[in-house]
Amino acid sequence: MGKNAVTMRELQKMSAATIKALPHTVPIKSGSATVGLLVPVRRPDAARISAALKRSDIFHETLSPETKLRLERFLGERAD
Repeated sequence: MGKNAVTMRELQKMSAATIKALPHTVPIKSGSATVGLLVPVRRPDAARISAALKRSDIFHETLSPETKLRLERFLGERAD
């Protein structure tokens, strides 16, 4: 299914299976205006997530102590 956009009327008629089958995020249109995005939710690929986390750990090791401290402060502020 290669949809470039979904209208509000089409969205009302779509089943969960149809939404899951979408190949990517699709804009929801009302006339010519984009009013939202339809994002099919898929099970995450554990191998890809694991590989990304390993790359981030390797990159983190290369940071200076000052940069690590700034990053930890920034992330700590965002967690609140």
